[in-house]
Amino acid sequence: MKKEEINPVQYQKILEHIMKALTTHGLKATTMDSIASSLQMSKRTIYEIFGSKEEMFREAHSFLHNKMSEHLKDIFENSNNIMEAIIKSFLYNRDMMSSVSAEFIRDIHQFSNKNLKNNPELKNLHHHALYEVLERGVKEGYFRSDLNLDVQCKMLSIQMEALKQTEELFPPDISLIDIFDNVMLVFLRGISTLKGLEEIDRYMANLPKSSNIS
Repeated sequence: MKKEEINPVQYQKILEHIMKALTTHGLKATTMDSIASSLQMSKRTIYEIFGSKEEMFREAHSFLHNKMSEHLKDIFENSNNIMEAIIKSFLYNRDMMSSVSAEFIRDIHQFSNKNLKNNPELKNLHHHALYEVLERGVKEGYFRSDLNLDVQCKMLSIQMEALKQTEELFPPDISLIDIFDNVMLVFLRGISTLKGLEEIDRYMANLPKSSNIS
């Protein structure tokens, strides 16, 4: 059975199943045998569909990326303002990170780095998208007008990169999510106007009591 022979609905269900295994166990611990068994398919069929374990991960990653992109697009189209959209996006990414294993986060990090290295245009696209978001925040009065937006985008990217690479250095009582919260909120508050700070505080005050973000 080849990929072209599978109807789109069935193929999506296969990818959803694979994503669940990968996000729980990571790429290394997820074998083609275990995927085949859980899908009640033969290992040969899995290889016919994907060709290799790396290709399977690539397809699953693309599926997850598209799913996240659609959700983020919906957030930005339906939020009341750019600050609300940014905070909702931050919380969505936080929830995603909280729901997957540390192994999967490392897998995604390594895969993304490889893609960006081989495709510098993709890196520029990400930089441009963030730049446009910050630029809109300046126009709406939530971010300071004296900012060098290019530098701010690069600084945030460097911080996120360093965060992923130094997780093993965190003390036991501090998690990746704790650091992620701190980096994002310090960044946002550092570039915000009084209007932006008030919007951050207003939105954070309405979060569920169970949230550890402050």
